[in-house]
Amino acid sequence: MAQWQFQSPYCLFVRTSVRRERYAAFKDLAASVAFAYRQHASRVPWSAYATVAGPSLQAFILVPLENLQDMDSVTSMERVMVDVYGDAGRQTMAQFQDCVLEMGASVLNRITPANMPSVRTEPPQFLYYANLDVRPAHVPHFVARLSHVAAKQAQNPFNLFGTFAGATRIHGFMAGDSIGDLVAAEPIQRQVISGLEQEPGEGTGAQSLEGLLASETSILRYIGHQGT
Repeated sequence: MAQWQFQSPYCLFVRTSVRRERYAAFKDLAASVAFAYRQHASRVPWSAYATVAGPSLQAFILVPLENLQDMDSVTSMERVMVDVYGDAGRQTMAQFQDCVLEMGASVLNRITPANMPSVRTEPPQFLYYANLDVRPAHVPHFVARLSHVAAKQAQNPFNLFGTFAGATRIHGFMAGDSIGDLVAAEPIQRQVISGLEQEPGEGTGAQSLEGLLASETSILRYIGHQGT
């Protein structure tokens, strides 16, 4: 299904930082939240991931959106918990929030063209995720160069998204059925760090990365989803 292949024009991207000492409780509470969404009348597709390797312990939720109007169909967590569990849902919500250091949501818009090399019936087991902070004035050139490099990953596409709403970042996702599949992201990561690949006469890699302020990369593991 296209919704599991980063083909949608937009994506609601929820990022949660978890208190390390509360991670066990967070997993149990997150399972209760996921169950509530599966039981709720709203049938918005989503997939959830957690950090395997990265700068911090986080959980991510991705909701593919065919258009921005689909945001109107996304029901708040509090509403879902109360609708499914009643007053007990508020208590579960409070416990869930106590496990969270920080939680934020962004709406991402696709940059790279849609490309479906294979058909997925469920979300990939692993994601390689890159969060790139680029000076606004340098974004067009930076995206053009990174898209050029990503286009060479035809067998395992590196999907690029910008930020429609939220902290302005360039987001990159590569899917894999195993962590080993994510080795395909290594050339891209190497060029982000040491200089994007240049065609003859285009200058140095350092010049092409002039606007890169910081990069953050993670390997994420699938923890659940809901289809339409």
